[in-house]
Amino acid sequence: MIKGLLPDWAGSGVAKGDTLALTLTDHSVRYVLTSKSDERGATIAAWGSELRGNQTRDAFMKRIKALLPTAGRVIAVLDPTDYQIVQIESPNVPPEELNSAVRWRATEFVEGSPHDYTIDVLAVSGEPGRPANVIAVLAHNDVVRARMLDCQALGRALSVIDVVETAQRNLLHAVLLAEPSAPPVAALLVTTAARASMVITVQGQLYFFRRFEFDADTLAVAVDEIHTALVGNSASEEMASRSLTQLHRSLDLWDDSYANLPLGTLFVEAGPKTAAIITRLKPETGVDTRPLTLSTIFKVPPSKAAPPWLDSAYLPLLGAVLRPVAAPS
Repeated sequence: MIKGLLPDWAGSGVAKGDTLALTLTDHSVRYVLTSKSDERGATIAAWGSELRGNQTRDAFMKRIKALLPTAGRVIAVLDPTDYQIVQIESPNVPPEELNSAVRWRATEFVEGSPHDYTIDVLAVSGEPGRPANVIAVLAHNDVVRARMLDCQALGRALSVIDVVETAQRNLLHAVLLAEPSAPPVAALLVTTAARASMVITVQGQLYFFRRFEFDADTLAVAVDEIHTALVGNSASEEMASRSLTQLHRSLDLWDDSYANLPLGTLFVEAGPKTAAIITRLKPETGVDTRPLTLSTIFKVPPSKAAPPWLDSAYLPLLGAVLRPVAAPS
């Protein structure tokens, strides 16, 4: 998997002690704290979110610093708008020169100088007879610096910066590890509001990703209500059709790129709409389509609050805490 936009300074093997994953914006913070975690799951000690409201930025940061849990390992997860992730043909260079070569290839995807960006690269095997690909994550140095300074101000020094796609891969990998006969090729579709993010893994490794428009509200209409709800409503019909078209394009692109790696299972996470979305998608996908069950992966203390995996906003953080700690180089 991708190493992370910052090296993981927390050691090697599994995370020792607590791991804190958080997302920071100018107006909010969301976090998950685990007392134990590895690639198979985690014990969640605390979670929560805070809004800035009408406070000044400085006052908000002081309030967050007082309430945010401490941890030996801190992971910041970037919002998708804070970085670019691309898949390109691997440059024909020695492995030690790969990052540098990809950095210069990335000039067509970013504004300004390639040196203005922090980059991480993952090599991906290609089809027999076709060149291998690489997945590259690029975040502007200003974004990386801002996250580091924010965490420093909070008294929680960053260990690594992660992104949504790799966190999503971690969730999928953990679920597959818990299955006695897991498919070698699996996908996870996560949908929130009018967007969806899909990743596909092969033997646990990230091979494919795509973000696209996806109207979960329209597609979640119960099957026996489709005709009464949609027929005669051209706008709803168009939105539903556009969502399904985007999904088909993603699956077709996978089939075209990796014909020898047929998709085995598509997991879906759409919050309370998951069951309805799966009912709509099953006839469309042509593969085993089922919900992503996270209750067996995570443990939470007794609480009246709903567990965090029922809120899709926490999914990137839950995936991030499953991130293996990189061995020192």
